Amino acid sequence: MRDAVTFPQIEQILEILDDRDINRELIEIPLGCRDPGGVTRKGNGKIKVVVPASGDFDAWLSSVEEAILEALGYE
Repeated sequence: MRDAVTFPQIEQILEILDDRDINRELIEIPLGCRDPGGVTRKGNGKIKVVVPASGDFDAWLSSVEEAILEALGYE
């Protein structure tokens, strides 16, 4: 179980945005992990990405990449 998001994990999440020239200011990543993790659109136009406390991070990130982009209005 993970208690906190690591810097390399944050970088991997931000790479999804960087690869598409999407502003990093549009994403919030809480430092605490919580199951099941996920992507939530906020009222201010930003999204919140919560990293799960358990499971394989890379598999999870692959499964939510599309949700991150859709929440920001990208495909």
